[in-house]
Amino acid sequence: MRLTLLLGGIVFDRAKEDQTILDAYRDIIIRLVEKGYKLIVVAGGGRLAREYIESASRYGVNKAFLDYIGIMATRLNAALVIASLWSRAYPRVPETYEEALSGIHGYDVVVMGGMAPAQSTDAVAAVMSEMTNSKLMIKATGAKGVYDRPPEEPGATFIPRITYKDLLKIVQRYQFEPGKYELLDPIAIKVLERSKVRCIILNGLEPQAVLGAVSGEEVGTVVGEVV
Repeated sequence: MRLTLLLGGIVFDRAKEDQTILDAYRDIIIRLVEKGYKLIVVAGGGRLAREYIESASRYGVNKAFLDYIGIMATRLNAALVIASLWSRAYPRVPETYEEALSGIHGYDVVVMGGMAPAQSTDAVAAVMSEMTNSKLMIKATGAKGVYDRPPEEPGATFIPRITYKDLLKIVQRYQFEPGKYELLDPIAIKVLERSKVRCIILNGLEPQAVLGAVSGEEVGTVVGEVV
């Protein structure tokens, strides 16, 4: 069984303050492996990416180079996850999709970050779900799931189930900048839709929710073909 787990930047931001959250994800990944899963884990950039992108932007560099900086940050975060798993994971951060695919044939877990400028880790996770024939992708992010508007806004309504197309409409209201992707980016949604990969977006600060999602519990927002 194949599963893609996208750890949003919020997880690594919290790990800087309290590393037990990373320990919790390590234990969850190991439990899933023991249940027979092979996992692709994709790491977001979080505060590390934002801080470096903000510093570099002062020098007037182009957006593609800022994306490159963000990619390096995600790969550092991925390396931290590999360190927590050590012998259970492919021992380096893949730099290409081909390397990631090769790694998953020999190891139960492959941990990766960004791949290319103008492509978020959302898209990386979606593409890897497609390439490994995974039928479920879980994104651990900074909110309970999907809302009809930013959750910090008054009157924001939580949406427990949503179609790819309706999620795309919500996402298109946002402006995406390097290091600031939220929800799922449009490319990721389209990749998931064309391959019919179900996606669950949940609160990344509650690691146990991942086990609940895999077990079929009602957690987060389920994104699929039909509501």
